[in-house]
Amino acid sequence: MTQNEFFEALGYLASPNRICKLDVELPATKEQAFKAKYAGLSGLVSNVDQHNFYLWPKGTNKWSIELRIYFSADNRNNIPIAIRDMVVSPRFSKSAHNRRINNNKFIWELIKYGFLLRDNQEADRIRNRVPDRFLPDFERGFSL
Repeated sequence: MTQNEFFEALGYLASPNRICKLDVELPATKEQAFKAKYAGLSGLVSNVDQHNFYLWPKGTNKWSIELRIYFSADNRNNIPIAIRDMVVSPRFSKSAHNRRINNNKFIWELIKYGFLLRDNQEADRIRNRVPDRFLPDFERGFSL
């Protein structure tokens, strides 16, 4: 994925029309590592009591951090090509979220650019982190 394609996808997912939700599932053994990385990228501390933070107890058959983005997209052809192959239907679909991305590397980049563990994203927080030269790509994706 090129940088231009990334920022177009960032804008697409940042749009309030996407109703974008970010969740994490992780084993208790990975909690501190996750919190440190999340705080470093987002500037915020995540809390276990958030409903977007699912901590599995020690001894559970859960071995790694799993980041997930849930969003709304009525038309699969409208999803930017760069992320289209990452998009799947969620196992437990709610009416507002009919698409999901499970790619940790990609989602860590979204967090770096302002996405948070929450049910709705702050478009201005995200837009303000986009380098000026990529704002046209961001806005193109935002308007899809």
